[in-house]
Amino acid sequence: MRKKMQQKAAVAALTVLIGGGALLPVQSVKAASFDQPLEQVIQQLVSQKALNGYQDGSMRAENKITNAELIKMIVLALDLKPEGTVPGKDKWYTPYVNAAVTAGLIESSQSFQPNKPALGSDAAQLIAKALQRDAKSVQYWMTGLRIEGKQLSRGDAARLLVYSEQAIRSSNAEVVSIKALNKMTFEVTFTAPLTIEDETTDQANSNFAFSDGLKLVNQPRLKTGAIATYIIPVQTMKPGTTYSLKYKGKQDFTVAASDELIQLKNVRQVTSDTFEVESFRSDGVIDYGYLISAYAGGRGDNAVVLDENNKLNGQPMQIISSLATRQAVLTSETGEQLTVNYVGYTQSTDGKQEPKFRLPAGKTLQPGMKYTVTSDWFALANPAFTGQSFEPLEIAAVDQVNETTLNVTLTADPGDEFFAYRSIQLKGTDGTTLTAQYKVQTRKGAVGVFELQNNGKLQAGAQYDIVPVGSWATADNVKLSSK
Repeated sequence: MRKKMQQKAAVAALTVLIGGGALLPVQSVKAASFDQPLEQVIQQLVSQKALNGYQDGSMRAENKITNAELIKMIVLALDLKPEGTVPGKDKWYTPYVNAAVTAGLIESSQSFQPNKPALGSDAAQLIAKALQRDAKSVQYWMTGLRIEGKQLSRGDAARLLVYSEQAIRSSNAEVVSIKALNKMTFEVTFTAPLTIEDETTDQANSNFAFSDGLKLVNQPRLKTGAIATYIIPVQTMKPGTTYSLKYKGKQDFTVAASDELIQLKNVRQVTSDTFEVESFRSDGVIDYGYLISAYAGGRGDNAVVLDENNKLNGQPMQIISSLATRQAVLTSETGEQLTVNYVGYTQSTDGKQEPKFRLPAGKTLQPGMKYTVTSDWFALANPAFTGQSFEPLEIAAVDQVNETTLNVTLTADPGDEFFAYRSIQLKGTDGTTLTAQYKVQTRKGAVGVFELQNNGKLQAGAQYDIVPVGSWATADNVKLSSK
């Protein structure tokens, strides 16, 4: 009873805190904005029992908040479940700290410092984990709310959490709008972020029913800094088509196909059977790997937030979405044409857009031959290059990590993802042959991780000769002695 009286007193005291004026009913509090009045923010959290007043009924929004108070607010505002307590033994904050540990927000209750003033940088990490997304988005919201990364006040925490509540994932999320950004990309805004399951490629293809057989080629990706706006990679759109969309069998939308090609800059050969096309942000082109929530944590300073019009520092940006299944056409000066496939996980590195394409197995680029590159989804400002002679990579050593995993070391750091989709064979002295393939995105300098295929395992004490599959590398007398 006393707690309820304190909550009522806290609400009533808001008029004093803010300096007068009637409070709006909770039902009238709409979607949060960066400029939402503090009285509405506090009222919303009080109604959710995520924020209490002091014994005199005051809120003291300017007071610094402790870690224990912040954890309680996060757990209650972001729909985590407090855990039970032992009467007479546990502290008031124990159920909230335990809930935070269970949800993976903090590592352990033993290392938690409840009475330490809460830092804005820590709050961003905690809220991001609670929402299952990236901290850069929360930091972006803090900037919009004019919250510094130092110690948080009660008012700061309240404004940040009410804004963050919009980003709670929902299985009932509905489409608000859809538009085509280019020939292979839609941008879709929902009422709330999707569940992790609904973001998977298989489930998304079931949920998104487009006309004319149009399918997603990869999963929807939530944009960094957005509440619930997604980049949706699809098959190349047919010019002049108006697609219909039914989402989860309920909602009906129509959207006109885009005929916009991605404007790339140059093409360059990188190995005897591989070339890359490139563009730069200064050209107004960006890969979605730098602007999606899922990758923001690993992209460092290269990760960015585009505004609602997809501009970066005022410059309109073309967005390259997933290149899974994408192709291009390579035409030689003699008229021979080859369809070349995108090499997975090579489309964006070091802040650049440089997807690679590989010729069919057994084919190589001929030195001195002029080639032209075209595609149905991009256009090149400089589409031609002349074939060159490239020396294969040289394997210096192969070491066993475990019975199914190997470290393959080159004689020099290739400086790029030239390992991608390459394989080696291990020919055993017992007559067996194993095949190992590069595990994408594992290269560290000259070393790449390779995994045995088809449930293969190294036999203890066996000796293996290393033979690269194809002409991508050489291995002069490289052997492996299995442990």
